[in-house]
Amino acid sequence: MVTTALPIASRRDVEDTKTRILEALARIVVRDGLAGVGINALAREAGADKVLIYRYFGNLEGVYAAYAEREPFWWRRADLVAGLDPARSTLADAVKLCLRRHAAELRKRPVTLAILAAEPSQRTPLVIALEQVRERRAIELSDWIAERYALPSGIDLAAVSLVLSAAINYLAARSKTISVMSGVSIDSENGWERLSAAIDLLVERALADG
Repeated sequence: MVTTALPIASRRDVEDTKTRILEALARIVVRDGLAGVGINALAREAGADKVLIYRYFGNLEGVYAAYAEREPFWWRRADLVAGLDPARSTLADAVKLCLRRHAAELRKRPVTLAILAAEPSQRTPLVIALEQVRERRAIELSDWIAERYALPSGIDLAAVSLVLSAAINYLAARSKTISVMSGVSIDSENGWERLSAAIDLLVERALADG
C-alpha cells in the first residue's frame, strides 16, 4: 500500500494548527465535559487530521500539558499583583486585592470553571496537568508576597489564603449551574460584590489578630 506523507508545513501553519487544536479542546470541555475529549473528537472539532495531533503534541496528554500552560487557563502572578506597591498598601490590602482579582480572573474563564467543577470526581490527565499549573502559580504568588511584606507570626497566611481561594473556586464553578446559594446570587456582579466584601472582612479580621 502506498502512503502519502503530509506536506511539510510552514512554521506559521504549524502554530495556527496547534492553536486550532487547543481551542477545539476548550470548546469540547465546555460543551461536552471532560468525558467528551478524545483524539478523534478533537480532530473533528479542530478540522485537523489526527496525525497532526500526534505530530505536534505526541499524544492526548501532550495536548493537555500544552493547554495547561496557556495563559487563558489560569491567571499569572502579574495579573494579580499589577500596581501593588508594598510601600503604599498593607498586607491585608494586598491579600484582599489578590483574592478579588482571583475571583474576577476565574469567572471569565469558562473552561477553567468546567474543569474545577469536574475535578473532584474526574482525575483525568487534563485535570492533573491544570492542577500542576495552578499550584505552581499559587506558590509564585505566595513567594512574591512573602518577599515584600512582613508576614505575621501568629497567622498561617498560606492556609488562610487557601481556604478563601478554595471557597471562591467552588462558588465560581457552581455559578455555572445554579444561581443562588444561601440567598446570595452567585452568578451576578452584585452577588460577587457581596462575597468579595465578606472575604475582605475575613482577611481584615484574620490579619488583625496576627
